[in-house]
Amino acid sequence: MFEFTIIIGVLILTIGVVIVLYFKKVTNNPFVAIDYAKKRKENKDVSLIITRNQTELISINPNITMPLASTVKIIVAIEFTRQASENIIDVNTSIPNEKLLKYYLEGTDGGAHKLWIEKFNDKPSYTLKEIAIGMIAFSSNANTEFLMDYLGLKSINEVPETLNLSHHTMIFPIVSSLYIPSYISQIEKIKKKDQLLKRLIEMPEKEYIDYSLTIHEHLKNEEKHEYMEKVYLEYEFQKVWSERLPAGSASDYLKVMRMINCRKQFNHDMQNYLEELLGYALFSNVNNRKWIERGGFKGGSTLFVFTYASFSTDKDGNQTELVFFSNNLNALTAKRLQLNFNQFVLNTLTDESFRKKLINK
Repeated sequence: MFEFTIIIGVLILTIGVVIVLYFKKVTNNPFVAIDYAKKRKENKDVSLIITRNQTELISINPNITMPLASTVKIIVAIEFTRQASENIIDVNTSIPNEKLLKYYLEGTDGGAHKLWIEKFNDKPSYTLKEIAIGMIAFSSNANTEFLMDYLGLKSINEVPETLNLSHHTMIFPIVSSLYIPSYISQIEKIKKKDQLLKRLIEMPEKEYIDYSLTIHEHLKNEEKHEYMEKVYLEYEFQKVWSERLPAGSASDYLKVMRMINCRKQFNHDMQNYLEELLGYALFSNVNNRKWIERGGFKGGSTLFVFTYASFSTDKDGNQTELVFFSNNLNALTAKRLQLNFNQFVLNTLTDESFRKKLINK
């Protein structure tokens, strides 16, 4: 019995050491993103572009169109700041909380909306500016869908064309689209899972978007429908939802990041609003202000997608833009990317030797 206890103890200790060593390995590798991009380059489901002082350092699959996840909210932010700068909207307008909650679907945003509410003291109403911060810095999907309606989807969808983004697909309500499987199941009397999946996969893009717009109106008007009682969140349905999200290319978003970084594209007020929104999360860490003059970022993820776009100008005037898009991720790879990505970005911004290693990899 004593020997058996020792063996078990040694086994547990060994397993513990292996777990610790593995965790250190997967969380201390700033080259994960570049290694993954190189490895998957031919699969055309990953893109990476880095520019430094207008010079391209890395460019992998720049023009591949991929689902954007929450990174698409940059486009919504651009329209928000345009309307604010032209006094079409007043950023201090107060919006009752219940108007946001119409579009809140618990368990589908990684706790983003709740984190934003906690940060802003769970108030009965919020200003448009606070709502926009919730969309960008906290990635609230409910705030995003509210702003899509408030600003107008037609105006939002004109932004990519105005900025000459050549690979962008149509932007539509992403919370509402989560209800499409249950909506289709009800109206078409489809009960079998495989048949419903087949219907969704084969559905034309316009039809899919039209359904999301119909459901959006139901939510907006606080209508109660039977299909709203169920949301299909099984793995296969999340894959279809993820694949059908608004999409764009790394080259498009690199162009947008450079526009913001160079301060030449947008008027003064619009530029200030954009820098404030996209820089909110970055400068919530006050230490970043010691070496970054201006900067901002937006990322996004689903079970299968990880995307990121950023711009920065450091205190020495060096300008860097970085865009990383990936799709078809498995759970382990997604986790490895997320755990190491901040270090990858930080090293890219601050370490010349690291940048040289990236180029030579």
